[in-house]
Amino acid sequence: MLSLATILGERVQYDVPMSEHTTLGIGGPSRAMVRATTPEELVELLRVAIAGDIPYIVIGGGSNLLVADRGVDRLVIKNDATGITAAGDTAVVRSGTRLQDLVDYSLAHGWQGLQRLTGIPGTVGGAVYGNAGAYGQVISDWLEEVVCFDGRQVVSLGKGESRFAYRHSTFKENGFIILELRFRLQAADPAALTGESQGILAQRLVKYPVGLRCPGSFFKNVLASTVNPESLQLIPAERVVYGKIPAGYLLETVGARGQTLGDIHISPSNANLFINGGQGRAEHLWQLAGQFAGRVRDKYGIRLTPEVQFVNLPPLPL
Repeated sequence: MLSLATILGERVQYDVPMSEHTTLGIGGPSRAMVRATTPEELVELLRVAIAGDIPYIVIGGGSNLLVADRGVDRLVIKNDATGITAAGDTAVVRSGTRLQDLVDYSLAHGWQGLQRLTGIPGTVGGAVYGNAGAYGQVISDWLEEVVCFDGRQVVSLGKGESRFAYRHSTFKENGFIILELRFRLQAADPAALTGESQGILAQRLVKYPVGLRCPGSFFKNVLASTVNPESLQLIPAERVVYGKIPAGYLLETVGARGQTLGDIHISPSNANLFINGGQGRAEHLWQLAGQFAGRVRDKYGIRLTPEVQFVNLPPLPL
């Protein structure tokens, strides 16, 4: 860390609680943290870390992270590079921009394609990394280009090269850091778009009230096409939505709703919603999630996959 302190001086902070940088409000201290406010700064910090052989992790809004109680033994680079510009029907977005800001921007411009993503926490870069979606709409639908840093240079990938799939992108595999996104959107009736978006936000707020300490859905829904016929016969047809079996339904059937371990609570209304009551520990959340994912595996032969990224924690025993 001395090389970073020498180069960046007071920009480096030490022992920053990660609980202050995740929507779960969980996580011990970071070894060190530094913020990037532009894509250029982000690349500079990455080059310094790589050249100095300093282990690092890049975070955005922290909405999809479960950080170990002992903290992070790496440099945390916080992506605060924000901003949106428009040219015709194209929006160019820095990766640290809040996803909600992009949704609001598209509504103000009368652009369809992102309105159903309202209320999803986190940054645009994080949403693209995980190919976030809701109500039949995913962020990659209208994405044209991803500008990223591959560890050596800044490169651009098209939509096809980014290999988007359900809650997946190539960035989960290749480690490229997303810097900027380019979306080409279509014009639509602004009033209709706003009405649709407001209706969806009202639904989301029922499940995820403001201030709730949670990462959203903990497990991915299960693509019905990937489930073997014997297991699929155990699932009522009406439970398959948009070609997916809700993880919350599977967890509910094995008794997850309302369960508690320490100050970690599974919602009594949504079994895929793990909530920190205020003093929750990552260890307890990990144990609770593993326990009920194991029950789903035993009952249905289906292995649930976390949407949440684990930091300094082992994978669940699935």
